[in-house]
Amino acid sequence: MARPLLQMLLLGLLAPLTTAAESEGSSEGLVAEAIDQKLIFASNFSSPITPQTPPLQGWWASKICAGPSQKDQFCIYTNRRVAKGRGMVVITHQDEFEKLEKMEDHLSKADNKFYDDPVPFVETPVLQKGLGVVANKTLRRNRPLMSFSPVLLVHRDFFDQVPNKKERAKMLDTAVSYLPPETLAKVNKWRQPTPEYTSPRSLETLLFAHPFEVVLPYVWRTPDAPHSRHAAAYPEVGVFQHDCRPNLAWYIDEHFELKLTVARKTVPGEELTIAYIDPLKPTEERSQWVAHYRGKAQNEGLPAEKHTHHDGCPCKACSPPGGPGGEAAREQEKRLKEILAIRSELRNYDSTKVNVEMIEKFVKLVEQDRLHAKFAEAYELAALNFNYLGEDKKAKKYADLAVQAGIVEGGINSNDVVAMRIMASDIKGHYSYKYTLKRRGLAK
Repeated sequence: MARPLLQMLLLGLLAPLTTAAESEGSSEGLVAEAIDQKLIFASNFSSPITPQTPPLQGWWASKICAGPSQKDQFCIYTNRRVAKGRGMVVITHQDEFEKLEKMEDHLSKADNKFYDDPVPFVETPVLQKGLGVVANKTLRRNRPLMSFSPVLLVHRDFFDQVPNKKERAKMLDTAVSYLPPETLAKVNKWRQPTPEYTSPRSLETLLFAHPFEVVLPYVWRTPDAPHSRHAAAYPEVGVFQHDCRPNLAWYIDEHFELKLTVARKTVPGEELTIAYIDPLKPTEERSQWVAHYRGKAQNEGLPAEKHTHHDGCPCKACSPPGGPGGEAAREQEKRLKEILAIRSELRNYDSTKVNVEMIEKFVKLVEQDRLHAKFAEAYELAALNFNYLGEDKKAKKYADLAVQAGIVEGGINSNDVVAMRIMASDIKGHYSYKYTLKRRGLAK
């Protein structure tokens, strides 16, 4: 009797799978059970996921998966000891997980710390933004503030290929529940920062409002495969509000660690901000993004009467005195368009329009627009183009400035910093010296 009963049970499990494969959108199931080394999917996101306890050591596959097919499934993987016990959970494909599995020692080199104790800032409500961060002492440019590894990585395709939002939310909530208690507490504080939030904000909303990203390289066996992009969550950074002309700069290093550094001198009482979107995008595009993603993240979980007004970007770069149509706004938009136009010429080493006056105007406009978190590229372009024209002293000046700015924006070992150090060490020996003059037949 045991054998027929087992056959009936297996048929009962396989029947929903056959039906799901034949119906549109039914392959979104979360639960996957190992039966004869095959994964059986059930579209039952409304049912509770069986609690599991990951091991304290090494990577662990939860067998909780979702996706358009067994081949393209996204599963939850976790490692509670990685990054010196900070832990990490990942929602990704099996082959991407295998890359991470080989990177554990590399990921564990992250610092995971604030550089000052006590930290030189406090959390406080900020007008039109909600909870933010304000300096409580003078902070000078190039001062490091914090360095943390991600606690959650989510393959970017997950949001498109798992179309059911409830299913995505349940999978994300389940994933972070596997983090070590101390790390989970930080995630929960990020989701529900003050008692005013009657419910926690969704992880998906927060990931889109804080669009940090890490890229896993292709597998060496398949060099034609694309790099894979993963959304990354850094809860300690989440409290910093957005500004299109921020006073902090950030970058993600080779260990996936996000480093936050002061980009412009700040004084006590000044809000500390970072840019979550490219500051050089058109004002209207920036305002729409901030209103949609940042506004949603700010208001989700709050009672309606507590919602922060968001019909655009509240920072001064998007909402200067006089309003969007005022003189200050027009001047700023004119300046931004000029910056982008000149940058395009400076990036084109064959341009015949570039001259000393254009380069100097470009630097002046960037500095005037308070783009302190974007100085590195501006100074690098100035250094190269001055050298193209044989202006070696000016080239040397801006190569040195590019190194200093590059350390703030990308780290001391970033490719741009290394390149500018090499150039600054031998301006006239650099390939760029008199490059344009030689192409114009004005120098040998």
